[in-house]
Amino acid sequence: MNIPLKRWAPRVALSQQELLTIYTMLVIAVCVSGHDFSQALFCTLGTARWSATPENDWSNLFWKYLPPHLTVNDDQALYGFYKGESTFYTPAHIKSWLEPMIWWTLFLTMVAFTMFCINVIIRKQWIEKEKLTYPLVHLPLEMSREGNGHHPFFRNKLFWIGFGLSAGVNLINGTTYLFPLLPQIPLGYNLSVFFTERPFSAMGNVPIQFNPFAIGLAFAIPLDLLFSCWFFFLFWKAEQVVGSMAGINQPGYPFVAQQILGGYLGIAIVALWLARKPIWQLIKEAVRARSDVDDSGEPMEYRTAVLGIILGISFLVFFSYQAGMTIRFALAFFGVYFAIAFAHTRARAELGPPIHGIHYFGPFQFFMAAVGSRKLANQTLTAAAPFWTFTKQFRNHPMPYILESFKLADRSGMDTRKLGRVIMLSVVVSLILTFWTFLQFSYKWGGISEGRGIEAYATIERWLVRPVEPDMQSLGAIAVGALFVFTNTTLQLRLLWWPLRPLAYPIAGYVAFRHLWFPFFISWLLKWGILKHGGIQTYRRTFPFFLGLVLGDFTIGSVWGIIGLIT
Repeated sequence: MNIPLKRWAPRVALSQQELLTIYTMLVIAVCVSGHDFSQALFCTLGTARWSATPENDWSNLFWKYLPPHLTVNDDQALYGFYKGESTFYTPAHIKSWLEPMIWWTLFLTMVAFTMFCINVIIRKQWIEKEKLTYPLVHLPLEMSREGNGHHPFFRNKLFWIGFGLSAGVNLINGTTYLFPLLPQIPLGYNLSVFFTERPFSAMGNVPIQFNPFAIGLAFAIPLDLLFSCWFFFLFWKAEQVVGSMAGINQPGYPFVAQQILGGYLGIAIVALWLARKPIWQLIKEAVRARSDVDDSGEPMEYRTAVLGIILGISFLVFFSYQAGMTIRFALAFFGVYFAIAFAHTRARAELGPPIHGIHYFGPFQFFMAAVGSRKLANQTLTAAAPFWTFTKQFRNHPMPYILESFKLADRSGMDTRKLGRVIMLSVVVSLILTFWTFLQFSYKWGGISEGRGIEAYATIERWLVRPVEPDMQSLGAIAVGALFVFTNTTLQLRLLWWPLRPLAYPIAGYVAFRHLWFPFFISWLLKWGILKHGGIQTYRRTFPFFLGLVLGDFTIGSVWGIIGLIT
């Protein structure tokens, strides 16, 4: 829409900075409203009371520990919420939900604000000094780029070839879904059908997929990181095969989720250690009475950012303490949580994977493995149940997106101070709209959130009723993951020819990456061939083709989504 405005009504057309501001607001809003940040947490607020039965005895197990200002305990309000055919807009319903919604909105806002402040501290080091690649910012930058009254990106023939190819495939396959008699273009195959006997059956699913968007996104990733991603995916599969050959039948082997957690903790430690001097110098200058550090181009003054981190974590710990947790548990919980978020942010900045996460092994499971559930009070675990929802997989948290928006600002000349205010405004508005939408549709349709809340409290129930002891095997796997990252980092720093990058190790182990490993392999092979035989100029000329693959796939995918909403 902005292209014809540029041509026929240039005064009302949006500039690149304005377009990227809108993009940033939408990205932050989608992330904050995501399943693993606010949605699933919302689902727990009435679960312990509504889902209590004589069989599970939740009334005796949980009710006396539920903080009244953070949960909904009015049976009449919960009846309409879970059964539907009602409306949220009654005084009784609004009164029951208002206080918990205010407190949880404030809590999640402070989580995002703390992440924002951490990003302010590391922004200059990662963007200006280390010059990390941020592969995911290329498409919005190119789409919004201005050039003498026209948009050369949208006039590039290779871009439209890529767009047409991926859009055409998506359009054909979407049409065949509606009309099954039409032929479909196959985009995947599972190699596991060829490996039905031990030891190779231990690999499980090995899908071969040709996702155009993934091939296009991966093309922007540095070549060594691309190689490391698909190599480590096969490494994880080889680990399972070797275990089967050795006769290891232990449940959970090879403890992939635990190794991934250890890998991310190792990445956080390595990233902090390598940047310790400039970051520590920056913090020291920020807290001095008279600082010579120029932070006029930063999203926030460094001193304010340091104070923001301290106040943010203090608020989160105090919030948790008021809910019923011990201060020690709250400090440890948020220490691990922000370490994982920090590592994910580093991964997005350097590698730019379209997915990242840890499958059901976060701070909770880490503490269960370290100390067991016997040493944690019932009140602490009950109060922490809502925290389970945004730490079970780590698919949605705003820290990587916030830093990517800083990169967009750096590349486009945006005012980072104003952008920072826009980001935090987007967080607050998105949280309010998410909660309001959930309440409205829950009272209308009923039952849309019960299962997600039950999962959180059922997990806590299991730890309380059948206490678990410290798990040395899981702790060992966490240590192995961290040690693997430390070793690879050392080899990378000392041996220039070392091809493996530690960031790819935990990313390739995540369960959803099995759908991306082959597109990453294809993209690596194409990029390697182009750079080897055509050089950097050929790479730059062909890059729009791969961006076209991304935009074409997502455009038609969005069209199908809109049609689904309408119909």
